[in-house]
Amino acid sequence: MEHMEERDPGKAQLVAGFGAITALLLAGLLVLVRSEIGATNVALLLGLVVAAAAVSGGRTAGVVTGVVAAVSYNFFHTLPYRSLRIGDAKDVLTVAILVVAGVALGELSRQWDQTRVEADRSRGGIDRVVRVAEMAAEGVPPAEVEAQVEHELVELLSLDGARFEMGLHAGETRAVLDHRGVVGERNRVFVDGEFTLPRDGADLAVTYGGRELGRLVLMPTERLAGVSLAQRRCAVALADQLACSLARATT
Repeated sequence: MEHMEERDPGKAQLVAGFGAITALLLAGLLVLVRSEIGATNVALLLGLVVAAAAVSGGRTAGVVTGVVAAVSYNFFHTLPYRSLRIGDAKDVLTVAILVVAGVALGELSRQWDQTRVEADRSRGGIDRVVRVAEMAAEGVPPAEVEAQVEHELVELLSLDGARFEMGLHAGETRAVLDHRGVVGERNRVFVDGEFTLPRDGADLAVTYGGRELGRLVLMPTERLAGVSLAQRRCAVALADQLACSLARATT
């Protein structure tokens, strides 16, 4: 399927746990050389652990590791030692920076993941449109183009199925995916940063020269998947290629 998870939850939890344990152990071990390296260098080393966890595991891992690193630094390396009280205002700032760094870096990592996933989706959608366009340009029979379009739509939109219905009044009761890539707000859910198609499916008109040839019926799986605007626009482009193939066969 074209759909991808933004971040593996299992991996994020594993990185969060590993980062938290690493931060705690590192802070404890650095007590042995605390007087030699100083509290500032201890904070920098803990900051590296927080950064690594945030980049590898995303927002959750960054926040969890940042909080544990801050508490560990406070407990082992601020006066009074082995206490959660802080006697120096500068140490309060250092503890706060460790927490904020985890939150900020984790959020940046999440946004980067979303951008990368969206780019992969868009590139995959364009590849699908190009494949169908090449078939239509080579004069492949409309039935084969239709089957290929249905296959590409299932993969592109993570569907349970897609089928072409001839006629002007196909699927009147379903929501419509229009040629802007917009779907009416009906029975839709927000998943992985995108809205899903309606639970009861959607129709995508297949038109050529202002004449409606039929509709592609898009039926989502029981486990709904978020569909981006770029993916929906690629679906429209696939419908247009099918329209061209059908129209060419009737002229």
